[in-house]
Amino acid sequence: MYNVVDTYYAGQNSETALAAVGLSFPVFLLILSVSSGMSRGSSGLISNAIGAKKVDDQKRYISQAISMGVFLSVVMTMVGILVADPIFRLMGAEGDYLSVAKSYITPIFLGSVFFILAGLSNAILSSSGDTKTYGIVLMFGFFLNLVLDPWFMFGGYGLPAMGIAGIAWATVVIQAIGSFYLLSVVTRRGLLDLSDFSAFRPDFATWKEIAIQALPASFNIMSIAIGFFTINWFLQRYGQSAVAAYTVTTRIEQIALLPTFGLYAAIMAMVGQNNGAGKLDRVRETMWFCNLWGFVLNVVMSILMFIFSPQLMRIFTDDEEVVRLGVICISIIAPIQWSYIMSSTHIAMLQALKRPSYGFFESLTRKIILPVPILWYLVVYSQMAIDWIWYCNAAINVLMTAITVCYARWLLKSLESAEQTKSESQAAV
Repeated sequence: MYNVVDTYYAGQNSETALAAVGLSFPVFLLILSVSSGMSRGSSGLISNAIGAKKVDDQKRYISQAISMGVFLSVVMTMVGILVADPIFRLMGAEGDYLSVAKSYITPIFLGSVFFILAGLSNAILSSSGDTKTYGIVLMFGFFLNLVLDPWFMFGGYGLPAMGIAGIAWATVVIQAIGSFYLLSVVTRRGLLDLSDFSAFRPDFATWKEIAIQALPASFNIMSIAIGFFTINWFLQRYGQSAVAAYTVTTRIEQIALLPTFGLYAAIMAMVGQNNGAGKLDRVRETMWFCNLWGFVLNVVMSILMFIFSPQLMRIFTDDEEVVRLGVICISIIAPIQWSYIMSSTHIAMLQALKRPSYGFFESLTRKIILPVPILWYLVVYSQMAIDWIWYCNAAINVLMTAITVCYARWLLKSLESAEQTKSESQAAV
């Protein structure tokens, strides 16, 4: 919803600003990929330690995740600022378009530490069963963003107008406030002792454990960024309006997929704890419930997105060509939104079961291996209409969802059979 609000105000500025935010979004996702990967990887380890009642492991994972996250944020800030310009140029940005995109992404990189600390604090809290605190922080941040975005962008009350950079700085300020508050909650509950500096000294064995869990999850999000890079590279052939339309439709799609993020967090905590406690029957129960209600909620959201697509597009822009292209895109992707839910819930289960490597394979295949050659053939070689980009993405998502669901259910059944065999052997002894 931060990105939805940012996109709205960028659209009020100009089509160039709107397209620049869309161009920057994949780079923004690189930061979120590290934050999300660290959060999901740590959550899987922490929740399993809680389920197994291993308090020392729980504290070790928490403190080392914080130190590792801070280190990665510093590296990411330095690298990100250096590579942003060549990446944008590679994607076809130049002149004002390039300048606006860089002015938006630079503050985001400078504030990356706050994104990571907020994500890790959420992982610590959600692993112990508290998802409400982070939800409240996000709701507060969303409403604060509604105020700060126009203020920082247009200036006033002693603040100079910062243009599109103001939108980014507003997000960074809100993330900083949220991360400090969440860390204070974590420390007040005794889950983290900030005064024990020795606990934060890098323990590379623990960093390796976290990395094994985090890297596939990070790449899962990073592949989304790569997917955006790929799509935007092909969309450049259809003009700036096509990029702007894709920017808006992805924000609308994000709203429809909001249940996905909640379900992912729930599955990570509940499946992780029950797996650590050896209660696979409750893992299956959790998955059945989350998939059922995730599917129902998503179908309702998808129908609304399909019916009101013109009105939703016009919230962000009054450019009729952008609206027309966006409506076509939504009409194609809305019917397959359920595939994102099913894929996400089963990948979350695999992550919580300490089987994160499949997420790497799934992301690589869905975002790079399949779409790049197919889109090159359709767009570059055959010069097909823009519609075929959306049809290609829809077909690939449905195919990969089917593969993911089949694999995840096979794995769970295998673990249940192994557990049953172990129990029978122990009973016989």
